Amino acid sequence: MRNKSGRSNQKKFHLSSFLARRARKGEDETEWFLLEADLDAGPARRKSLTAPKGGWLIRILAVACLCVSIPVGLKWVNEAIFIKNEEFVLKHLEIQSDGMLTRENLVEISNVSPGMSLMEIDLNGIRNRIEKLAIVEEAVISREMPDRINIQVKERVPVAWLSCPPLGIRPGDMARGYLIDAEGVLFRCLGLDEKTNGLPLIETFKMEEPNEGDCFVADGAESALDLLDLEGELKDFENMSVHEIRLRNEWSIQCYYRSGLQVTFGRHEIKRGIEDLKMILSQSGQFGTALATVNVAAAENIPVTFAGPFDAHSLDTVAKPVSPPPHAPSEDGKQKHLQSILKGG
Repeated sequence: MRNKSGRSNQKKFHLSSFLARRARKGEDETEWFLLEADLDAGPARRKSLTAPKGGWLIRILAVACLCVSIPVGLKWVNEAIFIKNEEFVLKHLEIQSDGMLTRENLVEISNVSPGMSLMEIDLNGIRNRIEKLAIVEEAVISREMPDRINIQVKERVPVAWLSCPPLGIRPGDMARGYLIDAEGVLFRCLGLDEKTNGLPLIETFKMEEPNEGDCFVADGAESALDLLDLEGELKDFENMSVHEIRLRNEWSIQCYYRSGLQVTFGRHEIKRGIEDLKMILSQSGQFGTALATVNVAAAENIPVTFAGPFDAHSLDTVAKPVSPPPHAPSEDGKQKHLQSILKGG
């Protein structure tokens, strides 16, 4: 019998022992081959797996191209969809104003017309042009797709006419007159009507030459506006609406009511003066005669004078200018005046 020893037997021995050891250890044969592959990989192979040295530059260029292309693409899309699209053109211009400005006035100021590209219309520009007018308190401009622009204008509400004879400022005069709102802002009158003709007057002889849009600044101006604001406190008494307020000195103001009553108020005690006047008016009926003057600037021992029966119709219900203009302006002159105001002249 041939001796079973030598190289072939050694191979069988080693292979069987190796498989036995693998079975005993429970190792994964696949993991062993992977480990061997990693160990056999040379430096050249590992180097090929790393990123090239210039990779960061490529990334930067890619990001830069992306940053440039996105805005350009968005601009192109915006122009293609909105600006150059014939569906998005102005067809309807809706205008609402609560005062003397007409639709024609606001169309001229807004400087927009049908057929303009809706997305190219500068809404802020329209609002700024309208709000430059002193008569305008606020303008709201909105865009409504696909073909509409809405303009809503809130005008200042006048509470009185300004009168300053030394400066030639006359109530009821569209060329030289100024209206005053509750905040004291001065603005021109764009048209006379029953409401504006019936406004009370505030007269002063000492003030600087005003400009449209300025605040009314004069001794007693704030007190005069407070007195107008409190006029409703006397609504229970007949004809006690203000006809004229005169600013005469530094400590008091005079108020003429449509009943014919003249009342002197302390400049810094308007509220207290109104309360005292209400008490006096409520008691005056028992005397059987009308009051002519009351001085509520005095806190105690208030002086009053009486008068005969007063005809309320003798005092014109419409506030008239102190010195009416010698010639009424022509229609052409009124139009020029209006254009001057609208253009800031």
